[in-house]
Amino acid sequence: MRKPLSEKWKKAESRVSGWIIKIITPKSMAVFTTVVYVLSVIPLLWIAWYNYPSADDYSIGSDCHQIWAATGNVFAVLWQGVVRAADDWLHWMGYFTSNFLMAVPPNVFGERFYVLTTWVMLAMLSFSTMYLFRSVFIKIFKADKWTGHSVSMLVLFASVQCMCPAGRVEAFYWYSGAANYIFVHSMSLFFFGLLVSAVYDKGKKRIWDLAAASVIGFFTGGGNQMTALNGAVVVLAAAVLITCNKGWKVCKGLCIPMGLFYLGFILNVAAPGNWVRAEGASGMNPVKAVLVSLYECLDRAMGDWTTWPVLVIMIGLVPLFWYMAGKTAYRFSNPLLVVFFGYCLVAAMMTPPLFAVGNMEAGRLQALTFLMYVLVFSLCVGYVTGWARRRFCDRSAEDGRGFSPESCWCLAGCMVFLIIGSALTIVPEPHYYTFSSAVTDLASGSARAYGDARKARMELYQKGTGESVEVEALKEHPVLLYFSDIREDAQDWENEGVSRFYGLKEVTVKKE
Repeated sequence: MRKPLSEKWKKAESRVSGWIIKIITPKSMAVFTTVVYVLSVIPLLWIAWYNYPSADDYSIGSDCHQIWAATGNVFAVLWQGVVRAADDWLHWMGYFTSNFLMAVPPNVFGERFYVLTTWVMLAMLSFSTMYLFRSVFIKIFKADKWTGHSVSMLVLFASVQCMCPAGRVEAFYWYSGAANYIFVHSMSLFFFGLLVSAVYDKGKKRIWDLAAASVIGFFTGGGNQMTALNGAVVVLAAAVLITCNKGWKVCKGLCIPMGLFYLGFILNVAAPGNWVRAEGASGMNPVKAVLVSLYECLDRAMGDWTTWPVLVIMIGLVPLFWYMAGKTAYRFSNPLLVVFFGYCLVAAMMTPPLFAVGNMEAGRLQALTFLMYVLVFSLCVGYVTGWARRRFCDRSAEDGRGFSPESCWCLAGCMVFLIIGSALTIVPEPHYYTFSSAVTDLASGSARAYGDARKARMELYQKGTGESVEVEALKEHPVLLYFSDIREDAQDWENEGVSRFYGLKEVTVKKE
């Protein structure tokens, strides 16, 4: 007698479920997400071969380049960077860490070193995010290393590949913007991770944590004022929590790195140069800047940042956090307060530029706030998921060895949806993801043509010392590589920066 069709479907479904549960484990997820993330950044690193400096890389880096050309001494170059940072602190801007980083771009030592910009920024962002999540998930919530690593990879994929198009060039390919914002942001993540580690580590390891946090904290406080203000808010919140929980006996060692962070922050915001720059700016008053930042955060989160891939990735994080929550005794008792704090934290990042210049239009500003948004969004998803598990699920019922069948199906569904949806999206919009944008410009030859044109210019600059140089206009503008260019006017600030960098009389673009 033939079996009913419904029984066959049930058996087939059971076999498929068993297969999915078998292959989707914490370890296999960690391996899979790592492979996907690493493969996705290869095109970004590849196209960086055709990357060349522009704008502030020349104008700010010219002093150090002249020292390098005259002496070939790395220490003399670094000292000149310190001198330039001090001068800017007095006469232009207070973020002394960023001033130093921007004064020593890779092209100071040779144009081909500029390709390292993308490698350094992606490495800093990746390792700092992984370190912070490892400190939080493993040391605070006692999660297993595989699940924590999977979360890191998914958040990094969303951060790098789903970044708003306006921010990609200035986040990963234009050194002066990337060093000021992405590099310093990554420093802040290391700083937060070290503070967490210093609470839970013992002996010499704790001493190392505190020493490293003290150094990194001071220079993070002296970085761009968006990151510095966020750091000040986070450190203050941590101090309040420690005080409320009467934990200073255990955490007293944190006073040193916290204090040094605030020392750097005070030197940053109180710098004489801030007032000099403010004279030529048309920013908002402080109250208006705060209110507008609250609106801007909500508007951009709803309209620009929460794209469908970001949303799918956040949904995919839920089963991972659900699994983590089953292994910790943490209560997750204040989800609304945590989400509200996260919202205010992202909004606070927008306040300094609104106060200083009255807008958030620069790509590097959008890139930085997007990175913070994805980071905070993911942590809020984790906290709310932990609260939901505590509120609605009996912890004693869990198996503890791997993901539940429901979690496996959710993860599999998110992966399939993301793959199919991405394929359908990239066809009409090849620049939708950062990696697809890189692949598009590499495949079309635009990146190579741009690189060849910039290389030809470098040769003219190097041969034209003391002379007037005229160059061809760039015919190709790769989406990820092109930031800005010199003009037909020799008196333009970018033209003067290139002239100073190479010791030219003047440089112009040929009139068409």
